[in-house]
Order: sequence, then C-alpha cells, then structure tokens
Amino acid sequence: MTTLLLLLTWFSVLTATPPAAGVQAWAGNYRYEEEPVKAVAGYSMAMTWQLRLQPPASGRLGGQLNVEGQQTFMKLKVRASGTPTDAQVIFVQGLDGAGYQQLKPGDVLFRLHKAPNGTVQTYWGKLTPRLLETYRDGQVAFVRK
Repeated sequence: MTTLLLLLTWFSVLTATPPAAGVQAWAGNYRYEEEPVKAVAGYSMAMTWQLRLQPPASGRLGGQLNVEGQQTFMKLKVRASGTPTDAQVIFVQGLDGAGYQQLKPGDVLFRLHKAPNGTVQTYWGKLTPRLLETYRDGQVAFVRK
C-alpha cells in the first residue's frame, strides 16, 4: 500500500503542469487609453496604460506597467499569475514616478479575463482608471498590441 501511494505521488509530481505554464499565454504587450476628459481649464486630459508581460528565464511571467498622463507617471515592476483565460497582474515594486507608494508587494492591481469572443475584459483591483469617476468591471480596457 505504501509503495502504491509513493508511486502515485511521484506520478502526480512528474505529470503536473507547472503553476506558471497556463499564464504564459498572456505574454505580450497591452495598451489601454482612457477616454480623454475635458479639464476645467479647457484642455483635454489623457491617460495611457502600457503593460508588457514576458516570460523570464525562471519561468514566471513578469514585466512592467507604465501609467502616464496629466500629472501622472508610474513605472511598476509586475508579475502575472493565473490561467490561459484569467491573469492577475500583481505589484512587485515601484521603479519610477509617484502614486504607487500605497501599494504593497503582492497587491493585485487588476485582473484580465479572455472572454469567449476573444476580447480581454478588465476587472480592477488596487489600481483603477484615473480619469473616470465611474467605471465598470468587465469592460474592454487593455488591448493586445
């Protein structure tokens, strides 16, 4: 009985998919441009989010998130975890800019979900759109470039 249990355990270990394998499908460059908003002074404010995810040598998907716009500049080191259809973008550390000091390593910034029709839906976490006072989870924000 012990030998059978040991064999089953080793078989499970050898045939298991590595946890990071599914999330590798998210490797690539993504962009989100918030709708411009008219400022009180009459000019239009714009905000651009750029997410780059790439598999490093360690096999964990990681990369960088840049958020730039009117009085906003953040460059963040991030990692992703999840499955081929769902990826959580997780804060690792701030690289440059301001506005990320309230974030802690491990915070989920947002989640991306591949819908059956192929669109990428965004579910916001610790970071949310900067220009919109109201936004809805599940909308298409990030587009793969």
